[in-house]
Amino acid sequence: MRALITLILCSLFLSGCDHSPEPLRIGSNRWLGYAPIYIADENKWTATANIHLVEYQTANGVTRGMHNGLLDAAFLTLDEAVLLQSTGHDIEIILVANLSAGADVLYATPDIRNLHDLKGKRVAVEGSTLGTYFLSHILDKAHLAIEDINIVNTPMYTHTDAFRDGTIDATVNTSLNDTMLTSLGALPLFSSRDLRDDIINVLVINRDKVTPQLRSRIRALWYGSLDVWLEDPARHDVIVRKRLGVDASSLSKSLDGIVMGDKALNTQYFNQGVLAQRIQTMQAYMLNKSLQKAPINEALLLPACEGDSC
Repeated sequence: MRALITLILCSLFLSGCDHSPEPLRIGSNRWLGYAPIYIADENKWTATANIHLVEYQTANGVTRGMHNGLLDAAFLTLDEAVLLQSTGHDIEIILVANLSAGADVLYATPDIRNLHDLKGKRVAVEGSTLGTYFLSHILDKAHLAIEDINIVNTPMYTHTDAFRDGTIDATVNTSLNDTMLTSLGALPLFSSRDLRDDIINVLVINRDKVTPQLRSRIRALWYGSLDVWLEDPARHDVIVRKRLGVDASSLSKSLDGIVMGDKALNTQYFNQGVLAQRIQTMQAYMLNKSLQKAPINEALLLPACEGDSC
């Protein structure tokens, strides 16, 4: 299969693997829903496709990479993509990478038995990212205002230590950290499963840097790597676990809360108008909650064409 992927990339997209001088720089933070790009990177298929994966410790780092022109493309949550375009960046969504259907979780101390019990508590969230959007929905469900809780704005990778030290009462986190957090007494209180596919992870590109040929190359790499993973999960789960630093149990639990972005899902979201509707609904919510300062033209986030020619 490795040789087949390489052959496809070379023959269909690279004109005999005659690379351009500069690789396409794609940024991501470490999230299970981006596993196909990690598999491609580990197997050197990204190098064959003249793509350089730039990994960041936080989602904020990825967004800053796009802001500062250090990246040509990036894996972001849809709300992060909307905010990025609202600051004047000419970006376009070319791929739905995955849907979070339970993999994003609010964990809390056992004395917090329901969402309303969050009132007056210290809640850790990585600001300016999905965490802020997710927390806003949690507060809606709890019938609380942002002023009713004490927000601890800190990178997600620090949350486990903060919970251990007793400096926070709850954390907006992911199920990848379930084993660690539950071992410290944390309990899951709310998850993205309750939001009905509202949390969408996408791949955005800088329109000035990515040609239609490059778009096709990126999609081919994603779908090919996803197919390889699904065909031989035992082998490739090892790669994913190593890249994310998690055990088999955490990987399995998190996969139960993710819908991967295969060709069928992408066809539905792009060609049947699902993504356009999600962007419109999300922007209306973010503007209403003052999570977004300026409105965007939702259509500009979407391809101006359809099918493989985009």
